Amino acid sequence: MENNSPNLLEVRTANQVLHDASLQPDPKLLYDPLIIQGELVILFADTGIGKTALSVQIATQIAKIGYQVLYVDLELSDKQFEKRYRTDEGQHFKFPENFYRAGYCVLKKFPEMGYEEFFIASLKRHIEETSATVIVIDNMTKIVAGSTDTAKCTIPIMNSLSEMKFGQGLTFLILEHNKKVDEWRPISLNDLQGSKMKSNFADSVFTIGRSAKDKNIRYIKQLKVRSSELVYDTDNVLICEITKVDGYLGFREIARGNELDLIRQPTENTRSSKIESATRLKNQGLSNIAIADQLGVTEGAIRKWLKST
Repeated sequence: MENNSPNLLEVRTANQVLHDASLQPDPKLLYDPLIIQGELVILFADTGIGKTALSVQIATQIAKIGYQVLYVDLELSDKQFEKRYRTDEGQHFKFPENFYRAGYCVLKKFPEMGYEEFFIASLKRHIEETSATVIVIDNMTKIVAGSTDTAKCTIPIMNSLSEMKFGQGLTFLILEHNKKVDEWRPISLNDLQGSKMKSNFADSVFTIGRSAKDKNIRYIKQLKVRSSELVYDTDNVLICEITKVDGYLGFREIARGNELDLIRQPTENTRSSKIESATRLKNQGLSNIAIADQLGVTEGAIRKWLKST
C-alpha cells in the first residue's frame, strides 16, 4: 500500500549513496582553509574586533574568483560602509561587480508574517535576483526576534538556512557574537552564543581573537571542521594585523603562532576569577574534564579548585 504522507528521510543502501555522491563534483575551497563550497560556516567574535572587516575581505576574494556573492549587511549604514572603503583623498575601493550588498530598506507597512519568516522570504528573493551562490549574513543577532542564545528563537532560522544550503547548493557565512570570554584562556566552541545548538547546524566554525600585546593584532582560530583539515588550532593560529591600504580596511597576514602567547597571562589576581569560572561551569553541568579544556588547565587543578569553594 502506497503511503503519500510527508517523509523527512530518504533511505538508500550505503553503496548507492557512495555511487550517487561520486557523480557529484567535490566541493571547492573558496577561501582556504576557512570556507568550503556548499557549507554553512559560522564566524563569531567579540564586538569591535573586526568580524565585518574580515567577512567583507573573504567575500571580496570569493567574488574575485568568479562566484556571485550577496553580502547581507545588517550592521553598517551605507555611509559607515563607504567610509571603510575610501582613501583619505576620497577615492573608493573598487569591488568586483559580482559582489552585491544588501542593507535594510525603509518599510511603510510591515507584512502580516513573523520577522524571521519575512527575512527568509526577502533573502530568497534577492538570492534569485542576484544569482548568488555565496551568502554572508552580518549578523545573526539582527535576524532573530529573541535572543540568539536560545534554541527556540534560533532553530527556525538555522533550519531555513540549512534547507537552502542543501536544496540550492548555497554557501553561507553567518556572523555571530560570542559570550563573555576570559582574557586569560583560549577561545573555545563553548564561547559561541547558543554554542551547542548552533554548532550542530554548522559545518565549520572559526573565531577571531584579540592580542593582549597589541591593539591592532588579531588572530584567527578554527574550532570545528567537517570537510577539511583543522589548520589554525591553538598551537598554530593565524596572526593578522588590521590595516587600511588604498582605501581598503582588512586583515593582513603576518605570522603563525601559539594562542597562549597572545592572550593575557594569568596572575595571582586571576586565580580567584578562574575558580569562579570553574564553579559557574560546574553549575551548568559541565564535567571536570570539559571545564579544564575550557580554562586551559589540568583536570586535577579543577578538582582542587572546586574542593576549595
